[in-house]
Amino acid sequence: MPSAKPMTSARLQALFINHLDAILLTFVIGALCLVLHEALNGQTLFLLIGMALVAWLAFAYNDLCDAPYDAQDPKKRRRNFFTRQGSLRYWYIAAPIALSVALLSFLQFGERGLVLIGVALIALWAYSAPPLRLKSRPFFDLITHALFVQTFPYFICLFLIGVTWQPIDYLLLSLFFLSSLSAQLEQQARDYKIDRRTDRNFTTQAGLRTTIRLLRLSTALVVVLGASGALLGIIPPILYPLGLVALPLIWHRFARRGTQPRSERLVWTMGILAAVYIGGVCAYWLIVNL
Repeated sequence: MPSAKPMTSARLQALFINHLDAILLTFVIGALCLVLHEALNGQTLFLLIGMALVAWLAFAYNDLCDAPYDAQDPKKRRRNFFTRQGSLRYWYIAAPIALSVALLSFLQFGERGLVLIGVALIALWAYSAPPLRLKSRPFFDLITHALFVQTFPYFICLFLIGVTWQPIDYLLLSLFFLSSLSAQLEQQARDYKIDRRTDRNFTTQAGLRTTIRLLRLSTALVVVLGASGALLGIIPPILYPLGLVALPLIWHRFARRGTQPRSERLVWTMGILAAVYIGGVCAYWLIVNL
């Protein structure tokens, strides 16, 4: 028989890797704010780690709450770690560790940090768990996702480092809001046939055609705002490569049929490229300035 320790380690790795995309996305967004405001240091790097762990907690907890629904469909059952027998105990190992590290990272900033991590934890609970389960309440599912998945990490860094907001900050917050909204619409369109049978959300109530139109509209607004920001000089050249990385996904949203799911390989490739680029920028900045 295989020993328990390697098996436990493998399961914990699987639980972590299952939402590596959320970790990478949060890192990119937070690091972007810190680079733009020249606020990279040991304290803020630890904050990035804490933010990434909160993102992992949010997505993993969402899977935990979704397990009874996802178990009803073969595709969703394979994607959800918590539909496996005996998986819950790994959550009780990983979640307290992740939460403890995240709390320490936010505690560096005193009461302001505690308030923000408190808001984040309340939001992840309200979105996924009964009795509120906002993800099953049309409109609230979209607005919560839009406010917290990409927008809130940037706001956290901006608020905690205490800088004066610049035009680029307002623009990026708007872009992240629209990007988070479009990502949720895209996911709901992908799962529409399944969710009609097992759950309730904006798309199951408004219809797939409405969701596809909103998805393309929100994506078009991202393009218009991003291009306008670049032409007006609001977006600095250091961010241009990130825009180029996002272009294939934007093109794919308009080129594919509305009922065709997004390419997960494309999403992963974009996330890795963005993380590598921002990681390189952070490393260069630290070498030059520290």
